[in-house]
Amino acid sequence: MIDAYDAMKRLEEGNRRFASESENLDAVTNPSRRREVAAGQEPFAIVVGCSDSRVPAEIIFDQGLGDLFVVRVAGNIVA
Repeated sequence: MIDAYDAMKRLEEGNRRFASESENLDAVTNPSRRREVAAGQEPFAIVVGCSDSRVPAEIIFDQGLGDLFVVRVAGNIVA
């Protein structure tokens, strides 16, 4: 587990990669990572975001499979 500061830094760095179009596509397509995530998950951050299909958190923060726990809601309202 990483602390909140390091998690935020990791998200910011990923978003910078996304914005500069230098994403790490291997983080999503790597077969060994898929096998690792199939055995269990340990996301480093929770992201509550819009259900809009144009803004998937994993992509805009340039994170791979199992890195984020994403809750997508319509209207960004958390009850």
